[in-house]
Amino acid sequence: MDVARLRSEIPAVQRMTYLNTGWSGPSPVSVVEAVQRRLEYESYNGPTSPDVIESGGEVALEAREAVAGLINASPDEVLLTSSTTDGINTVMAGLPWNAGDEIITCSLEHASILLPCYQLRRLRGVEVNVLSFAPDEARGSILDKVAGALTERTRMVFFSHVEYSTGLRMPVEAIRRLTAGRGVWTLIDGAQGVGHVQVDVRALDCDFYAMPGQKWLLGPDGTGALYIRKSMIPLVEPVRVSGSWAKSYDRSGGVDPDTDCIDKLAVGTVGSPVKAGLVEGIRFVGSVGAEAIESRVLALASMLAERLTRIPGVEVLSPTQGPGQSGLVTFTMAGRDPEETARRLWLSRRIVIRNVSYPECLRASLDFFNTEEEVEILADAVRSLA
Repeated sequence: MDVARLRSEIPAVQRMTYLNTGWSGPSPVSVVEAVQRRLEYESYNGPTSPDVIESGGEVALEAREAVAGLINASPDEVLLTSSTTDGINTVMAGLPWNAGDEIITCSLEHASILLPCYQLRRLRGVEVNVLSFAPDEARGSILDKVAGALTERTRMVFFSHVEYSTGLRMPVEAIRRLTAGRGVWTLIDGAQGVGHVQVDVRALDCDFYAMPGQKWLLGPDGTGALYIRKSMIPLVEPVRVSGSWAKSYDRSGGVDPDTDCIDKLAVGTVGSPVKAGLVEGIRFVGSVGAEAIESRVLALASMLAERLTRIPGVEVLSPTQGPGQSGLVTFTMAGRDPEETARRLWLSRRIVIRNVSYPECLRASLDFFNTEEEVEILADAVRSLA
């Protein structure tokens, strides 16, 4: 991997120590230019002229094919969305819930997982079982807790692929094996997944996988995708309805819903310019390769964790080795407020990381374009503050 060449194509990393891809990745020049080209084309040639409309459809298809290629899905199982949260809500609101159905999730999850579950509890009487996990919960313990929580009323297991809060990589394949044959749906929040760790939805055997475009895929804000296993598409009803829902309808109330096509769930317009940017982001990340990216981010994360553990008063919360490790490294500093510390790291060293509210900590995201020197820069800055 030619890291220097890759970095030369990402302007932001030449201006700062950027360690926050897990929030939003710095786009390469090719992404910015793709958005600009498409925006100019539509603006100068008329946004609804026949040529522009036709080419917009081609861009959308190209984006779906690009996502499908990344995760080993078919394009007709991919819905383009505006965010991970958009995809999650499409699934959660559209499934046929009954009062008393149970969802299993965990305490490390983002609000975008917990709150849709709680809303279903309020509106539909669905029970939510939030399992308590340590920041670095062992794989065997996770599986034991999930197995112990499964009941005849369990309808869904809903976890992140990688926990945003601590970087814990969840054993989602093994969890799926626990639920196989029990009529339990599997929804995975891939906000910290695709572009960070290798993702194969066939191997995961999941029913739904929601993902963003602006994080590890380095695409524009306002992009994302939702995978729905083909056999599950008819089960998910569109709660927000557009013209894509019906094969045909008339003015007297007759309608023929298109229940088998994922496009029934499409509402509104995700603009072609950002779709074009997403395609370029996927191309850029794809040119590096999922296996090479995962290997590098794990090596950098291990290096950072090792440096941080040498500093008195600093505790690393993330798994530092084994199958639970990822490129996210979270840590605490005794006597230091994480939000204020993140702000000071920016002001004093132009280091971009973030704070997490639960568990209260700092989080660094190591991506393939980061360097060993940047790991040392962060470690030295933390040492100075500590």
